[in-house]
Amino acid sequence: MGVVFRQSIKTTIVIFLGAMLGALIIWLQTNYIGKQELGFVRQLTSYAVVGTQILLMGVQNTISVYIHKYADSKSKRGVLLAVSLLLPIVIIPISSIFYFAFKIDFIHVFFQPHDYPLITRYFAWLPVFTVLMMYQVILEQFLISQVVVALSSFVREVGLRAGNIIIILLFGFNAISFDTFIGATVLMYLIPLIVYLFISAKTSGFALSLNFSAFSKEDIKDVIQFTWYHSLLSVSITLMGSLDTMMVGKLDKSGLISVAIYANAMFFISILQMPYKAMYNATFPVMAAAFKDNDMPKVQDLFNRSSLNIIIGATIMAILILCNIGNAIALMPAGYEMIKPLVAILVLGTFIDMAFGMNGQILSISQFYRFNFYGSIILVAVIVLLNFLLIPRIGGLGAACSNSVGLILFNIAKYIFVRKRLDLQPFSRNTPLVLVAGLPAFAVGYFLPNFFNNIHHLYMGTFLDVAIRSGCIITIYLLMLLWLKPSPDLTQYIATIKKNKRLF
Repeated sequence: MGVVFRQSIKTTIVIFLGAMLGALIIWLQTNYIGKQELGFVRQLTSYAVVGTQILLMGVQNTISVYIHKYADSKSKRGVLLAVSLLLPIVIIPISSIFYFAFKIDFIHVFFQPHDYPLITRYFAWLPVFTVLMMYQVILEQFLISQVVVALSSFVREVGLRAGNIIIILLFGFNAISFDTFIGATVLMYLIPLIVYLFISAKTSGFALSLNFSAFSKEDIKDVIQFTWYHSLLSVSITLMGSLDTMMVGKLDKSGLISVAIYANAMFFISILQMPYKAMYNATFPVMAAAFKDNDMPKVQDLFNRSSLNIIIGATIMAILILCNIGNAIALMPAGYEMIKPLVAILVLGTFIDMAFGMNGQILSISQFYRFNFYGSIILVAVIVLLNFLLIPRIGGLGAACSNSVGLILFNIAKYIFVRKRLDLQPFSRNTPLVLVAGLPAFAVGYFLPNFFNNIHHLYMGTFLDVAIRSGCIITIYLLMLLWLKPSPDLTQYIATIKKNKRLF
């Protein structure tokens, strides 16, 4: 677990740098792009994400598991990767025909009438955006399977966002039109795609082959069955994360303006998810390999320790977000005040989701992977129903409530099933110690007064307050963790730093 923990630390640092760039993007977007236009950009991205998961048909999950299963067969790995990379070339032209044929009906179903002009003018970019995102997901999943995590995360979290900052600045200073801005935002995804392809080609596990005779009929049946269920699972899980944003655009009378506000709230949730992403990317390939080798003691150790480390990261991120959200809103133009209650509701559901650890990942590599699918289908139906009931009444708050309720219910169901069928559970006697460590840090961060005049010196006062408030939170939290020692990995990591005088 030591290597996995260090890889997680590296990935967390990269993702944190990306989050800082993301915060800058949020500030630039809210100040230089109108709410309706910004809502459209976010909606376009949401539809590209959902379209990617639908059209990939689960191959990214197949890659993550079967790359390890076929570790001793270069031919099988080659066929698997070749078919995965050919899939977008085959699927996108066919799906684009239906997309353009029914685009008008599509607009009327999912958007408010006052948003039609933007949709009609720019939604032709959706197929391009989707195919670029499909290739990015395929290649990134391959790199994760090869434990090339920090580098691939750097390309996505830092490189891509740096490019987006340049595009926003060009638009903000009237150097490019909105037409060019949309096109550049989509085509920017070519950069990580090219870099991923170059890095992938350099790895030892990369191979391309069309030698289908390497697969027996049983192999083909096994792969198709696994891919089919995980295709539906990927779509349902993606819908769980995107339905609220997509449905806000239709059910809230403000349309894309509400989408802009809600999507900015979701950015803070993406920051909260950083520890989970880092630990998942570093742990899952090792866990999948251990499961393939039927090394259940190692699987159990990885599962328990990763869950504990995830909640350690989730706790500090939740505290930092909740205690600094007022500062973030202060830097935005008027009209974004609703972000604060939205973030509070969304943080609750996401924190609980992270606290339950990698239950879904354990199920995906076990013989019970179908449970994820059936459970997620039911959950999507529940979220859709709640959204139809709540969004027309309370707008984005209804979507946030639906999202959090759905996550909590789904995680309780997964927890019960994993504990009953696999005799695994994410919590240990050290889990409450993490929450105890977070309580004084939250109290100080929440009740610490603002000593600076934000009216006359908005930026200086806000940044100083964030620095002091966050510094106090982090210091108290770390001191509590050092005292309580809830995580052996963290304790060992700190001891290694003291011994070697370096982070890695």
